[in-house]
Amino acid sequence: MKAARGEQLDVCTTLDGARIHYGPNSDRVYLMSMGKASPSAMPNLMQELADEHHLGKLIARVRQSDAEPFFEHGFVEEASLPGYFGSHGLGVDEDALFLAAYPDTDRRFDPKEAHNDKALKQAIAKLKPFRAANDWQVVPMTPAFANEMAHLYRGIFPDYPYPISDAGFLRNSMKEGVLYFGVRHQSRIIALASAELDPKNLAVEVADFATLPEYRGNHLAGLLLDHMEKRLVDEGFRLAFTTARAASIGINRTFACQGYQYQGRLINNALINGNIESMNVWSKALSTRY
Repeated sequence: MKAARGEQLDVCTTLDGARIHYGPNSDRVYLMSMGKASPSAMPNLMQELADEHHLGKLIARVRQSDAEPFFEHGFVEEASLPGYFGSHGLGVDEDALFLAAYPDTDRRFDPKEAHNDKALKQAIAKLKPFRAANDWQVVPMTPAFANEMAHLYRGIFPDYPYPISDAGFLRNSMKEGVLYFGVRHQSRIIALASAELDPKNLAVEVADFATLPEYRGNHLAGLLLDHMEKRLVDEGFRLAFTTARAASIGINRTFACQGYQYQGRLINNALINGNIESMNVWSKALSTRY
């Protein structure tokens, strides 16, 4: 599915107290966090925003207990994150649900469904632990690396849901607590990934994996993921998740090999390199500590 490109980038903002991401590039309204918003009001508010900007999909990540107003509005469950909302040892952890509705009714059908199903089956077949060469160096990224990071991302992802090819965006996200890690080889960044922390729920989204073409096949995404997980476990985080391009065998295999569990697929969900692509959701329990 081709993206309906707009003149402006999609934006992160608040809607009645909820954190959202919306715009013409991914052609959607994405409710990322309910915040202080009323769950009963959000489906209509999202619908009004989509109508105003002619956007084709509504997607919301919500507590299971907040889902009923969305179901009443016609949303359907596309994926889940078991135990995402932590109870800090009280034994009543609550799932997060990815719920979707489609103002553009054609968008609910994935034209690449058969291909994506096949890619998933191939990704989880004959799993083997990754083996990375011993001379790769994983290091935390700091604002001093932002220009080089942006250059790498720009070359790999000309189009992306978030402006990671902009050095200013990367610096600001670091200030807001997003962690970035890179693989350096011969004083050059050759691979990157990020970890967006949710300290309240001791959960983290791992994302933005990118490797220079000439270094692919060296399991650098797996190396980055393993490094990030060890740090996150040391800091007490208990759950990690990601959304991975459904059409990519390689990135889905990386998560399957690392013990992540497939939790569903977000249909025609995000702009990647000129196309609206479906995304597979994976999650993993990192620790039971609170």
